[in-house]
Amino acid sequence: MAAPLDLSVIIASYDTRDLLEANLRSIFEHPPRCSFEVIVSDDASHDGSPAMVRERFPMVVLRVNELNSGYARTNNRAIELARGRYLFLLNCDAVVKPGTLDVLVEFMDANPRAGCAGPLILNEDGSMQASVKALPSLRSAFVGKRSWIYRWFGDSPLVQRELLVTDVAPTTPPFQAGYVSSAAVIIPRAVADRVGEWDPKLWWFIDADYCKRIHDAGYEVWCVPSAQIVHMEHRGGTVRGRRRRFWAIYKFHQGAWIYFRRYSGYGLGHPLTWLVAVGAVARAALSAVIQVGKEILGREDRY
Repeated sequence: MAAPLDLSVIIASYDTRDLLEANLRSIFEHPPRCSFEVIVSDDASHDGSPAMVRERFPMVVLRVNELNSGYARTNNRAIELARGRYLFLLNCDAVVKPGTLDVLVEFMDANPRAGCAGPLILNEDGSMQASVKALPSLRSAFVGKRSWIYRWFGDSPLVQRELLVTDVAPTTPPFQAGYVSSAAVIIPRAVADRVGEWDPKLWWFIDADYCKRIHDAGYEVWCVPSAQIVHMEHRGGTVRGRRRRFWAIYKFHQGAWIYFRRYSGYGLGHPLTWLVAVGAVARAALSAVIQVGKEILGREDRY
């Protein structure tokens, strides 16, 4: 049996050859001081991603899946192979800044009640992504990242209570959060075994669901701002193409409904359940109409 390691970096990949190569280079050009492995779980890419990994990164553990089965199943399969006492799930369209992995491992070692932790996630221009939030609530529908209130009043206290990185800097001390983005998150293997697999029914809200389960198991969720990645959001292969952009609208609202039904405590007969259902359908329809306009105008905005 192979010896255990400190850290398993797990990367789900689909048709992102160049992004994946940059991702892997960012890890191996500035490797962590701890013992580690990198696992790439590729979802039947057609762009030569597996061949690139075999040729340029032979030290990587490569799993090539037969189908593009989605984020949850792809990561669940990779976790089966992992030997690290910590699992670091990382999007393939992200670049790890030097020292980030060491900072996260050291933080987790010093905080045994931490069930997971996320770094700051930056855009390519250095601006902050809304990657650390309060757990979803009815308030999220009005002041979330996609809301008009966020666009118009992004610095308001109401928005800051929802999006927890509006006034955070790399020098900010670690702080507790409702949930952190699954684009980059470190989880103790013991916690992952207790909480269970990532839910394959979810695409959006999958990180909120997983962190809610971590909270419910008695652990804490943290953000560690001194650890940072750069995330080329939506440049991966999952939301490219017109059909996929409309599919994304459906999956977002489906995830919101599943999360509400799972954790709200309201039954199907409760008036609030029906109000949320009607609101979700109306919002999805409006989003689809807006997306039609974007497609006609030739804009490539992702949902």
